[in-house]
Amino acid sequence: MKEQILTLDPADDLHTVRDKIARAQAGRLVLLWGALEQPLRRRLDLVLMKRWAAMAGSELAIVSTDEEIRRLARRTGVPCHPNLTASALAGLSTRPQNPGSRRPLRHARPMPRRPSRPALPRPIPAPLRIGLFLAAMLSIAAVFLLLLPSARVHARFPSRGVEAAGRLDPDFCSSLHTQLTLSERRPTTGSMLVPTAYAAGKVRLTNISSRALNLSSGLRVASESGVAFEILDGFPLAPGKSISLQARAVEPGTAANLAAGKITRVLGPLALSLKAENPEPMSGGGEAWRSTVTRSDWEALQNSLSEKIRSQAAASLAALAGEGRMTVEESLRVDFDPLDEPDLPVNTPADTVGLTLHAAASLRACPADRVRTRAMEFLVSRLRPGETLSADDLRIRLAENAEGGIDVTASGTALEIPDPSAMTLALRLQSPAGAAAILRGRFQALEVTEIELNPAWLPVLPLFPFQVEITAAG
Repeated sequence: MKEQILTLDPADDLHTVRDKIARAQAGRLVLLWGALEQPLRRRLDLVLMKRWAAMAGSELAIVSTDEEIRRLARRTGVPCHPNLTASALAGLSTRPQNPGSRRPLRHARPMPRRPSRPALPRPIPAPLRIGLFLAAMLSIAAVFLLLLPSARVHARFPSRGVEAAGRLDPDFCSSLHTQLTLSERRPTTGSMLVPTAYAAGKVRLTNISSRALNLSSGLRVASESGVAFEILDGFPLAPGKSISLQARAVEPGTAANLAAGKITRVLGPLALSLKAENPEPMSGGGEAWRSTVTRSDWEALQNSLSEKIRSQAAASLAALAGEGRMTVEESLRVDFDPLDEPDLPVNTPADTVGLTLHAAASLRACPADRVRTRAMEFLVSRLRPGETLSADDLRIRLAENAEGGIDVTASGTALEIPDPSAMTLALRLQSPAGAAAILRGRFQALEVTEIELNPAWLPVLPLFPFQVEITAAG
């Protein structure tokens, strides 16, 4: 009888054993049963193995030294031998070793094959795990030492001022517009005598007509010099009769203080019917010094508001331009409303005078990045060999010229700085004192103001040049 030996691996389970038995092609199958990670300790497991072998047309035998496996095999009726030699000797005989335990096999339906389970990964040995952990820690430490540290060196090098000017294409620039309204009041500075009180007194009226007259309040009488008075109360007056009524000067002031007999005329339609006279003097008219509006007050208001509007217009348009645009000096245009005037005319008695101005303002602005680029180009053209332009000290001024174009005036600092790559290569792994000495001796630095190490406890500068930053100043 053909014999086939099947070895059970430690990771095998009931499903993988079934697959191995199903693939066997021999009349006698011998299972070398070793230690399994998932031990098969049930009697049902061996019954199933015996059934699968019978379905494959094979006789099943087991080789194992495990007493528990041997006991289960005896209960199941599966031959079990301590070694392969005993199993081979038993296979020479066709008689079963335990004839009483054999049972006739019944034909059964084939069981569906289950997919095999993947083998569990074997555990990593402890020494290997420790080695992997130490290697990872060393890698992290190496990355930290090589990449994380940094240094910044501040040094002064020989420098000089440089200035350049040029033209900017006006098409790059645009105009900004805004509307402003501003009001202001200020004390007046003029002074003059101003009538403050009205003269008053009695006026005698005589009806010289042949009809009765109804005198009403507001009837005016006057002196030969034209000083007019008004009758305050009306009264009926018969022909040939006279009456004395209270009168007050039409205009305030001392000019209406008249002596007795100065009022001689009646004004209006009753001039031919009445006779007027003042038997007593007209008195009480007065005047006083008062502040008045002068032409200089007008000019001062206009100048003050104009300056304030110009200042506010410049600030408002600069804010409208934002950081992305630069304004052009002397391009500010402010147009005032010609109808704006102070609220009081000149020589008006008043303590204050006010003015409201309306204005429209415009200002030209250019893109800041383009202006900066052009300014740098102008300055770079003025550099000497070996000089570098300091971008931190760049100053730019834009002005509008007579032709409507825009002039750019730029100034900055030119530094005589050696090749930065050569300096960073020379400074790596140097102590701060050594790095300062190298910069002063080899690279002609005027002064090394500061060397910053990050982290601060590093004794030397980093290894790689890109981790060292040199800040140069003039």
